[in-house]
Parts: sequence; structure tokens; C-alpha cells
Amino acid sequence: MGNSASCSPCMARGIKVAFRDGRVEEYRRPLKAAELMLDNPRHFVCDSGSLRVGCRVPGLSADEELEPRRLYLLLPMDMLFSVLTNEEMSYLLSHRTISSENNGAASTAHIARIFPVLGEFCLFPSEGKPAKEAESSTERFGKQRSWQPALDTILETPSRLHRSE
Repeated sequence: MGNSASCSPCMARGIKVAFRDGRVEEYRRPLKAAELMLDNPRHFVCDSGSLRVGCRVPGLSADEELEPRRLYLLLPMDMLFSVLTNEEMSYLLSHRTISSENNGAASTAHIARIFPVLGEFCLFPSEGKPAKEAESSTERFGKQRSWQPALDTILETPSRLHRSE
């Protein structure tokens, strides 16, 4: 009836890092972005929670410490500050878990067509978000209207300088 602490360690307390070759490593010790970037030249670390449609892909600074229970992506340097499209983000939100029966072969093939740079990634949720929540956030992105310029006709009037001549 009392409140007691469990002696069994929680499995979701580590820092997850998804690499381009599809492997996901979990670190249970404090880790800085610099350690990963030194081991993987020409790559940067990105927090998967900071990816937004229409915004640039942000990188973490080298001295930033990675937080537990988060998923970080190790992306190639040419993706740093590139802009994510609505289709890429909705795909990442709806297909970030992989079925254990096919080991992610179908998911990897689909992501390679939509987002070629992440084609080799196998993404896993960092917070265990249910599928219903992922679908609702996908709908939110789908309802955004893109900006369109006003293409009204510009009416010109004769200049006063030409009348005086």
C-alpha cells in the first residue's frame, strides 16, 4: 500500500541516437553532441523533437549535453539548415515506428523515396507517443495554407511630366 521505489531499471531512460545505417544506439551515460560528431565526421546531431515543417533542420552545438529519453538523429552535414517539407514531416510522424516482423524493410524503402537523405534511418519514438496523437499532429500540419502573392492588375496613370511638354 505504500509508495516504494522499484529496483528494476527503466528501459526508456537512455539517450537514443539513430545513425544513417539504420542502427539505433542507446547511451545510459551523460553524452555531449561533440562525442558523436568526433566519431562521425561530416555529420551533425539533431533533436528529433525540434524538426518542424517549413523550418530549417537545426543542429545542436558541440558542447550541448544530450537529454535522456530523447531521440537524436545523426544527419549528414549537407542537411544542416535545409528546410523540411510538409510531406517529409508527416511521413516522419506517421511512420517513425517499425514493425518487428519485417525489421523495417518496407518502411526504409518508403522513406527513401520521400526523404532520400533519411532513407537508411529506422526511427523510433522517444516518448512512446500513441499512434492517435501522431495522426492528429499530422492533420494539423496538413491544414496550413501556403502563402500566395496577390496578383491584382496594376493600373497606370499618365505621368504629369509628359503633359507639360
